[in-house]
Amino acid sequence: MKKITFLLLVFISTAVIAQKSSKMMNYYYDVTFGEQFGVKLTAKNIVSKSNFVKLGLEVNNTSENYLLVLKNKCKFVVNGNSYFPKPGKVGKIIKPESNTTFTIKSAGKTNYLTEDIDFKPGGFYSFPAEGKIINTDNFHLPPSENSINNGTFNINMLKLKKQTSETVVKFKCTYTGDKIGIVNPSQCVLRTQNGKEWATSKSKEKIKILQKGESTNFTVIFEIPGKITDMQFAEMDIVWKNTFSEAGLTKLNFDIQHINFDSGTTQGKN
Repeated sequence: MKKITFLLLVFISTAVIAQKSSKMMNYYYDVTFGEQFGVKLTAKNIVSKSNFVKLGLEVNNTSENYLLVLKNKCKFVVNGNSYFPKPGKVGKIIKPESNTTFTIKSAGKTNYLTEDIDFKPGGFYSFPAEGKIINTDNFHLPPSENSINNGTFNINMLKLKKQTSETVVKFKCTYTGDKIGIVNPSQCVLRTQNGKEWATSKSKEKIKILQKGESTNFTVIFEIPGKITDMQFAEMDIVWKNTFSEAGLTKLNFDIQHINFDSGTTQGKN
């Protein structure tokens, strides 16, 4: 009977300790990682529990370039062992001259309730807003074929509306390259048979940033007064000019930093 009571007490004690451990949370001080080509990083709100460590990574991009961030390349070093976040389907895109914060969380089994944690930001790449222009054949209206390929982008017409003074065309574009695809729909023009070119109008389309295999839809709208030409019956061409471009990636390197344990906050909140 005494043996059963003893084993029961051990079981209860173990369960209580496990419960406390699952609720226990460690807190750490913010840490900065310096600047690379106008990009500043700061890790904030750093916490750990028995089964994870996570932080909010603030990215202050003061440059004129875009950033590509592959979060799974970031590394936590816990008690001398390395752990990485789960990979996403695509990287995160950060606009020029912007500030954003996103969560980085570890993946991998270990006890993260420790004071010995380092963090290295990884997977940061910079690329320009304007890349190398990809020459693309004109798209004739009305089309004999709905799809064209310039070797880097597949472009498919989804919808066409031709009226006397307005033409609206919707496209789907897929990037097939190995760098970064940039689509700027406002750069194309409509060329009539007399050689005159007309810029897009009423277009709210912004620059599209595509990683390999990604697609986007965009719509271009052209207006020509009916007294000049009747667009409903006219032969016309969409001239792409600088609509499609491709940019290479420049890797940014940030040093690993130790994450300092905040004992006061940890004791106060537990």
